[in-house]
Amino acid sequence: MAEAAGGPLAGRVALVTGASRGLGRAIALALGEAGATVACAARSGDQVEAVTAEIRARGGRARAFRLDVTRADDVRAQTAAVAGALGAVDVLVNNAGITIQRKTLEVSDAEWDTILATNLTAMFLCARAVAPAMIARGWGRIINVGSMWGKSGVPRYTAYCVSKAGVDALTRCLAVEWARHGIRVNCLAPGYMNTDFPREAMADERTRALILSKVPLRRIGEPEEAGPLAVYLASPASDFLTGQTIYLDGGQTASW
Repeated sequence: MAEAAGGPLAGRVALVTGASRGLGRAIALALGEAGATVACAARSGDQVEAVTAEIRARGGRARAFRLDVTRADDVRAQTAAVAGALGAVDVLVNNAGITIQRKTLEVSDAEWDTILATNLTAMFLCARAVAPAMIARGWGRIINVGSMWGKSGVPRYTAYCVSKAGVDALTRCLAVEWARHGIRVNCLAPGYMNTDFPREAMADERTRALILSKVPLRRIGEPEEAGPLAVYLASPASDFLTGQTIYLDGGQTASW
């Protein structure tokens, strides 16, 4: 692998799942600007290639990988492919996730299984795949992207809330178990961000007013605001921080 650009993550290899858009895209761009070589992974080939090209256009190093995080065999194969092409993964950003809005009694078995598989089990699969090399080197960073809804009950989002609560627990368990190996595991938990889901909801003025009334800063976040926090969590600056869920939510959880 060629020498990485300067920055706090120079020489590090970062794997970002769900990197094709939204928070994943913003985090991948920020890690690239911080000097990491970024493996951008997603099921969407064209979109993730576009993010990779954007990182390169900004002077960074990146490569796209097609990855279905819900399949253990694909996770094993593609993390091995990343290691072969770029080097062992130093930083894992578990970002891929989905949601549905549905009354609990209307959620099908398949929908429940798909949300838990994508939002929670996939994070376990990816962490399990990259951890052995991190343990061998005595250094690693795992950033699980959770949600403020992981600590609250939200009508019509039962499966999503449960999956994100599980992300909090997974973060704590991995952090405690792997701390002695030099691996730091933390959860970046956004509130309302300017991504596809809230953007559609906020097109309605009444819904927009309701959402903003719950956020002390009276605005939603921009995906780019997650980038610097991810860089901090990926860098040596966060060496004494592990097992924590950090809410990037404009103060919303503080007001509950």
